[in-house]
Amino acid sequence: MMYDVLVIGSGPSGLAAAACAAERGLKTAVLERNDIPARKVYATGNGRCNFSNAAARWSWETVPWMQGHAGIEPAEEEGRIYPRSFEAASVAEALVRAAKRAGAEIVCGACAISVQKKEQGFVVECQDGRVFESAKLVLSTGGKAGIQYGCYGDGYKFAQSLGHSVIKPIPALDGMVCAEDIKELHGVRVRAKATVIKRPAEGAAAETALASSTGEVQFTKDSISGICVMDLARQLRKEEGSSFVLSLDLFPEKTAEELKAFLPARRDTFGCGLDWLLPAKLKDYLHSRKAELAATGLRGPAAMAVLCKDLRFEITGTRGWKSAQTTCGGVPLAEVDKNSFESVKTPGLFITGELLDYDGPCGGYNIDWALHTGIGAGNSI
Repeated sequence: MMYDVLVIGSGPSGLAAAACAAERGLKTAVLERNDIPARKVYATGNGRCNFSNAAARWSWETVPWMQGHAGIEPAEEEGRIYPRSFEAASVAEALVRAAKRAGAEIVCGACAISVQKKEQGFVVECQDGRVFESAKLVLSTGGKAGIQYGCYGDGYKFAQSLGHSVIKPIPALDGMVCAEDIKELHGVRVRAKATVIKRPAEGAAAETALASSTGEVQFTKDSISGICVMDLARQLRKEEGSSFVLSLDLFPEKTAEELKAFLPARRDTFGCGLDWLLPAKLKDYLHSRKAELAATGLRGPAAMAVLCKDLRFEITGTRGWKSAQTTCGGVPLAEVDKNSFESVKTPGLFITGELLDYDGPCGGYNIDWALHTGIGAGNSI
């Protein structure tokens, strides 16, 4: 089956690329391993799919494109840009319809297993024996996040077979699993400043604070989540012998000295220290870790203030690919053109979306990137 353009993957970047290429009269097909296209899109944004953000770098391009090419009217909520229906299905269905309306063919159940570069273009072989050929090829397979939606990371091996390198993928926008027993904190939510600290191998330099983020922190039976923590998951790239700590500042609005003065004064005036300042479960948990304060030389509320400013948890990893919202790592950005996303190693090959080494914060930035790269590739072809 011969085409001008083959797109592997029917996520936002693949469908945008297919729509843009087909609009130019190119015979285009999208190969999708699942039985339905855009399967992962239905679950994004807690089922509401914030497909961009007012602060996203490419929203000037992606939001008008979604409006003019896919029929999605935007609605903004605290900077996040949703479809006016506030339903992720609207985005998925609109992208599929945009590609089909432009003339692209969407072939579901087509699980690509190998990709080859030939003199006249590319050959894609599928698991069921079907073979597709094209002059141009777009890899839009996504990363490994959301494995339950068919995201197995196949695109990495395709890219490598066509001459690209791959930075090891790790889960991003994901909760962190800790070594401490935090079952009693299950369900607790608190505003805090979260900081990821890297502890080097024994004998190496001192520990390093890698990144911080402030917002609502959420506790489960064995992990710590919330947008501010999830945004830091990309920092957990381990080196031999290194480890990570998550430090929570439960009073980011006060300095350590201010809190040391505030809590004793509160106890003297109201007969309480942390009461009514923090969720009761968290206050009790802090008291269970008072032994850690012995080395400070402080006692009572002043000592507790030290723990509140630097409550540490040993991080053993993230919750994994099933819960991660996106992937950190992939094909280096230096290996594709920054505007067309055409490979600088294999002419005629385009790489888009999550398959590239880009991951933005939570709030629509990653779909915005996917659309931007898909539009750029499709228009360039």
